[in-house]
Amino acid sequence: MNIETELKLRIKPGLVGRLRRHPLLRELKLGAARTRKLRNVYFDTDDLSLRKNRIALRVRHDGAKRVQTLKAPDNGHSGAAQRYREYEAPIDGDKPKLELIADGKLREALPAKPDQLKEAFTAEITRQTLPLCLAETQIELAVDQGEIAAADRREKVCEAELELKSGRPSRLYELALKLHEKVPFTVEYRSKAARGYDLLLGEAPKPRKAEDIALDPAMTAWRGFGAIARACLAQMRANEDCARRGEDAEGVHQLRVGLRRLRAAFSLFAGALPEEQRRHFVDELRWAQKRLGPARDWDVFVADTLAPLRGRLPEDANLRALTLAAEAARAAAYAEAAAALDDRRYTRLQLQLDLWLEGDGPAEGGGQRPWAKPVGAVARDVLARGHRRLRKLAKRFESLSDEERHELRIAGKKARYAAEFFGSLFPRKAALKYAERLGGLQDRLGSMNDAVVGRRLIDELAAAGARAKALVERADDVLKGWFAARIAADTPRAARICRKIVEAAPFWEKG
Repeated sequence: MNIETELKLRIKPGLVGRLRRHPLLRELKLGAARTRKLRNVYFDTDDLSLRKNRIALRVRHDGAKRVQTLKAPDNGHSGAAQRYREYEAPIDGDKPKLELIADGKLREALPAKPDQLKEAFTAEITRQTLPLCLAETQIELAVDQGEIAAADRREKVCEAELELKSGRPSRLYELALKLHEKVPFTVEYRSKAARGYDLLLGEAPKPRKAEDIALDPAMTAWRGFGAIARACLAQMRANEDCARRGEDAEGVHQLRVGLRRLRAAFSLFAGALPEEQRRHFVDELRWAQKRLGPARDWDVFVADTLAPLRGRLPEDANLRALTLAAEAARAAAYAEAAAALDDRRYTRLQLQLDLWLEGDGPAEGGGQRPWAKPVGAVARDVLARGHRRLRKLAKRFESLSDEERHELRIAGKKARYAAEFFGSLFPRKAALKYAERLGGLQDRLGSMNDAVVGRRLIDELAAAGARAKALVERADDVLKGWFAARIAADTPRAARICRKIVEAAPFWEKG
């Protein structure tokens, strides 16, 4: 068994030659490139028990040689560079030999009888490998081109893989950033096995919500921030393919939630992070959020405003025409979102973040460094400060102006993210209840924000030309009435939640 750490880079076929000719590779190479044709056959049971246990089992055909490989995720590392426990052995024949797997726990996840395994899918790959050395770290670059096939479905493969052979994992990110300067790529977060299973099942990428974050009270603020930031990055990455396809509105929504949560983490840890780096990443995240924002705004407008209105007024020709115009604007916004995800700047942002988080902490500063404080102390301070601001506004809810209610919504969102980030350090049930209450407040106040955004989108449609302007003007009274009714319904609900927030005992004072 060995631990494999690899970073996959998705590149366009037309750029493969440019990558191979990259002057940095000539400078770093340890030997000559080697090209092989590989056929990887992946196996599983009829009920896909290996997939359920997050195990990939393959037999690689490399000329006359056969090599069995079993991979299972290793939780010791996260980020764009994936880390696996890998069990590899030469075998005779084309079928897996499970007796070669010595790991007891993994053996329990494997079928009792080898004949329960069936061919699931294949990957036909032409691979060129090149050994490299960056400082003290040895890396193998593999350029893979080919096809994954399952049943009658096919998916092309064109990617470069940086595999850590020895040394520091951070060098993978350093090398990728240097290559990215001349050869643009995006990070491929799905393994060939994951793509093969999706083909086998005919599954499109699905939206993914944020997963729970488990912090250790012994962590420093830097390590705690790193765990939170990596969880946010994981949520972003898990939704990129879904957002690119534009077929499920939840995909771009969850991607933007990951972005917002990461921005919130930088804000909440502001006193414990070097300001220069913090500001750089916040600016880059703001850029990404702006590029993805219009797609989400049009989704909400079409689904939460126009769709229910048309349900109530199905014969209204103006609403039908307005919906068609809004759907066209939404399609253009999704094209912009996909372009943002393929933008060099987006890839650079993620690799820079991974590289920064891979380190032991910021090097500058003297005396008692704030990022060395216990994460629990930072958590209590962050939660208390956020709650004071939230409670101050919630107390005056009935008399708040529209601008102040927007401030309340933002304060509630930050306090909710803080409760979700730090909840594992305190009584879990109380933290969850607090976060859910703030989520309810966010939803209720969201109708006001939807009205503001809706008016802006309507103005954008009206600016498209005289015909569009006339269309908007005819539907204007109906839209105004809809927004007013939603705000009127949500206001008393928000007021009730605010009273509960004011009366609630802070859960972080109990742990």
